[in-house]
Parts: sequence; structure tokens; C-alpha cells
Amino acid sequence: MPFLTDLGIPLAELARGEGNAVVRLCRKAGYDPAPVLRNTISAIGRRRYRLRELEFAAEFTTGPVTRACPVCLEEDRTGARIPGATIRHRLIWRLAPVRTCPLHGSPLRDLRSKRWDDIAHELQAMTAMIATELKAPYHARAVSPLQAYTMERLDAQSGPAWLDGQDIDQAVRATEMLGALEAFGPELKASEMTEDMWDAAGRAGWPIVSQGASAIREYLMARSSVSKRKRAAPRAAFGMLHAWLSSSRLSKDPGPIRAMVRDVIIETTPLRKGHMLFGEPVMDPHLSSVASIAKAECLDARTLRNVLKVAGMLNEEEVAHASNRPVVDYTAARDLIDIVKHAVPVSRLPDLLGASRPLVAILIEIGKLNRVQDHRALESKVGKAVDGLGVQSILRFLEANFPAIDEAPEGFVDLSKSAEKSRSRVKVILELIFLGHLKRVYRVRGEHGFAAVVVDPDEIKALIATPPPGLSEDSYFLMD
Repeated sequence: MPFLTDLGIPLAELARGEGNAVVRLCRKAGYDPAPVLRNTISAIGRRRYRLRELEFAAEFTTGPVTRACPVCLEEDRTGARIPGATIRHRLIWRLAPVRTCPLHGSPLRDLRSKRWDDIAHELQAMTAMIATELKAPYHARAVSPLQAYTMERLDAQSGPAWLDGQDIDQAVRATEMLGALEAFGPELKASEMTEDMWDAAGRAGWPIVSQGASAIREYLMARSSVSKRKRAAPRAAFGMLHAWLSSSRLSKDPGPIRAMVRDVIIETTPLRKGHMLFGEPVMDPHLSSVASIAKAECLDARTLRNVLKVAGMLNEEEVAHASNRPVVDYTAARDLIDIVKHAVPVSRLPDLLGASRPLVAILIEIGKLNRVQDHRALESKVGKAVDGLGVQSILRFLEANFPAIDEAPEGFVDLSKSAEKSRSRVKVILELIFLGHLKRVYRVRGEHGFAAVVVDPDEIKALIATPPPGLSEDSYFLMD
């Protein structure tokens, strides 16, 4: 730091890779700054960095840790008159997924003096630690495919499409997390992993991610299936992968792996509607218990069990035991549940619509009320009902189109009486009303639904003398 201070270059600025600090150092050394800037990891804010054309999170670097290959440093020193002046740090050692020396096959060593100026990666201040690492035995290994991919991508080379479609730090982390699950199982925690274990994780994850999204999904589904047989929760099935994606402290976007794991969990795990999964509520769970569905849909559990039995999703024994614990396919049951929620028994329609039973039958005949058509529902009491949404639609139509009055005008009568006076059928009058041909229609206050409706028989006579378009064919026959 004193050396940099004498040059007027703050150490913190140089460590952050700020352009002014790099250019000033290069000018003092009489060196072209262009290649140095190209190979400088520069801070761009919010713990984000850039190297060449790539952006990544701070965790993609080694941070204050100085990673190095002791063999490379020993070769730097060999034959040098002033050994400390010849040892040099390498750019690739700053990258977290680089853990093996591509020249010697030696595992890279992490050095740190635990001082604030470790950010300088000053190797000359670590000679004792380097000497110790040179004495430590090691087994040579090939560079992992993930490390090779990292270096190739920094050189603007293309790799597997799924990895190239996301930030490099997202691609690397997803590979390592999937690989850790594959290599070490779901019980191990990320905090228990060593650098050698992360290297092994990257090697184990590569065959999965390099084949793309379909292979990743297949792997996740297989993991989830094993967990499902053991009745284990997603956290137990996916281990540190799940812990990483569900962490409340996850400040960085993990990339497409989160949506993939989330979709698999939703598809294979019983969840309640509104369950928070990776920071988002699950609004359309695929599987759910009877209790959770009943609560979400505001249905009586007994009614729901009977409906699910009709749909073939519960057997006689499950219904007889009155248990709400069985898990069913919520997606398959949703349409039927929607029918049940809105079903209105035909016997209630006269009161709801202020109509006689014959008038209700006509409303069903002309399609203003629809009977439940689902064949599964027809096997239960629901089959004797109509879609309640149609009831509300009819009542809204009457209120929106016909003004309310205190008394019926002279000559105006209810629908039944108007059919008698106009020598037509109630069906014809209803069609004229719903088609908008009948203009002089009112609702008398104090009555409800069709009981409030009054019409002018003379207007009906005038209309049927020259039938307007839209009437059903049998209506013409009935008017003759």
C-alpha cells in the first residue's frame, strides 16, 4: 500500500478495478493499459463485477482470498535474481470455479493472512504460506469440464445452450448445486463443502446440465420420485439445492434453475393453495390434500369427498373413513369443483329468480340457464342443478336493462297474464325480452326477479304480427 500511495493510486480503487487507477498504474510503468483493462475484473456496483463482456456476482470471484498454484509460483522464482520480483498472480486464479492448475494439474491453494489488505493479492507478502503449500503433497487431476467451460466462455466461445442462456455465475452455481446433490446426496449442507468437494460437485453436475433443460428436469423428477416414495418433503429431496433457492437472504437471481425446481416441486409434491415456494405463492397446486382443497375452495369437506369419489379420485374406503388427509390431483378436480361451487339445485330457482317452475323450465329450454353437463357430476346430486353463474347473469340483465318503478303503468301486466292477453306463449315473450325487441318493460319495486317484471301486451301483439329476427323456429309455430 505505501508503494501505491506514493504513486497516487488508492489500493481500494485498484482492487475494485477502477479504470482511472489501472490507467494511472500502467502509465507509471510505461505499459499499454488496453490489455490490462481487458483482463481487469471491475466493480460495477451492488456487488456486481465485469470481466471482458461478462457480468457476474461477487461470489464468482475468490474475494479477499488469494488462490494460487504453488508450482507455478516456484517456476516464476526459479533462476530469478530477485525472486520476489518475478512471482505473479494469474487472472484465472481470481475466479471461484477455477480450482485446478491447467499446467500442472495441481489443486489450487487458498491463501489468506486475514488482513484488510488481502484484497491486493500481494504474493510477495505470502512467501511463507507459499513455501508451506509447496511441501504439501497433492494428487494431480485434470481440469474439470465446468472450469474449462468457464475459461472458454471468457474467451467468447460458445458452450451448451442452456448454460450460455444465462449469466456465467448463474450457470456455474446451478451446475455445482445440482452436482453436489448428485455427488453427496441431500443431507450435506453447503457450509460443510470444501473447495475440493465443490470441484467434485462441478464434475458431477456437468453431465446433467450439458444435456440441457430436458435432462435437468428428468434428473429433478427422478429425485422427487424417490423422495415421494419415502414421503419426504422437497427440502429433504433436494438438500442444499432447495436451501439455496429458498433462502430469504438470496439477493442474486439464481437463474432458470429456480423455475425448473419450483415446477417439479409443484408437479410432484402435495401443496396447499397459497403455499410460499421460493418467495412466490403457489396459486395452482397440482397435488393437494382433501383438507387443503376444502379450505382453499371454501367447501364442506364431506361434500368435497363425495365429489372426489364421483370423479374416481377417492375410493369407497377413503370416503367411509371421513379422512381429509388423502392427496388427490387438484388440477384434475378443479373443473368439477368449480361446477360444484356454483351449482344451484333446480328446486331453489323459483325463489332465486322470482319465477314459476314452468318459467324456470323455459329459461333452461332457451339456454339462459344451463344444466350441469359434466357426466361425472350427473352421477351425484349435482346433476340435478344448474350453473349458478347463469342465475346471477339473468338478474343482472333485468336490473341493468329495465327501470324500476313504484307502480305498473295502466295496461301493463306480469309475464303470465301478458301471454294470455297477447295470445302468445311465455317462451316468445322471454325471447323478445332477452333479444332486446321488447322495449316497454319495467320492474315494480318490492318484487324480486321475474315477479317484478311487467310488460305491455299490445307491444307484444305488434311484434308478433311481424316477427323480428332471432326467435326460435318453434316460436313461430306456437304463435300461429
